[in-house]
Amino acid sequence: MFSLRRSNGGARALVSIVLSVAAATALVTVGTGSASAWGPVPAPTFKSEQINGYGMPNPVVRSWASTTTNPKTAPTIIFLDGLRATPKINGWESETNVAYLSKRGYNVVMPVGGQSSFYADWDRPSISAGQNSAYRWDSVLQHSLPDYLNKRGFSKNRTLVGLSMAASPAIMLATRRPDLYTRAVSMSGFPHLTAPGMQTMLRAAAYDSGRYNLNDMWGIFPNVKAFQNDPWLNVGAMRGRHLWVYAAAGVWNGLPPNIATFGTGLSGSALEIVSMEQSQTFSLLARAAGANVRTSFFPVGIHAWKFWQDEVYRIDKAGWFRNG
Repeated sequence: MFSLRRSNGGARALVSIVLSVAAATALVTVGTGSASAWGPVPAPTFKSEQINGYGMPNPVVRSWASTTTNPKTAPTIIFLDGLRATPKINGWESETNVAYLSKRGYNVVMPVGGQSSFYADWDRPSISAGQNSAYRWDSVLQHSLPDYLNKRGFSKNRTLVGLSMAASPAIMLATRRPDLYTRAVSMSGFPHLTAPGMQTMLRAAAYDSGRYNLNDMWGIFPNVKAFQNDPWLNVGAMRGRHLWVYAAAGVWNGLPPNIATFGTGLSGSALEIVSMEQSQTFSLLARAAGANVRTSFFPVGIHAWKFWQDEVYRIDKAGWFRNG
């Protein structure tokens, strides 16, 4: 994650380690926002239903069919949550207003849950987190979610929007299963999961967020699955895939109103700096490998919901969700 050009030697490695420590702290503190949410009275086309969990508790999917176009032809946008996902509601619903895209000719879909899961199929339950069954999110996203979307009558013109933790899984799913997902958005993601310092950072963050032990996901690092699911190392398979990569420079857009916001802002800055570093180089590699990559790198912005909501509407304005 932090060593983008390893030939730069010791100085680069030192910077990487410092950033990893800062970002590890940030991942366990960032997760709140102030953007207006959909509200307590959803749209008439709203549904909340359980789907097959493939051995883990059946997850809930909350969805809004397009109210202005035929759902069978409206593009479908699936929003995946971040590290601190809750079992009650997707952060995209509680912290943003992107569900209103259903009034702009889109089907909006939000799976609920997946805290610290990286949307993977885990090798075993994480006992330290109190799990009785292992996560099976990759199976859900490859099987029961597409089946549910078909049953719902939603179009197969689908975009996965992966936020932070979910960005790399979104990229890899769109890479491996273009029959299921037409394109993917990496929203302040970390597309080099096996970079020096990254695994330490992720383990610290996952343990803080629910006491999850990442050794229960794919085993002790290094392991084959970690490399197989690192977008940076798999750009050769991305020829012809459609990706939108967003990150910001970690710069605030104003003074924080209080000390709590000040602390969150510092954490969000650290995370976004690392995301920007990785995302820029990943985009170059993926484009060189033949992927259709749109980039959106902003000089102002931190790891926070307001900026992600704004970016979603920029993508909408560009028409990329429809035909990118």
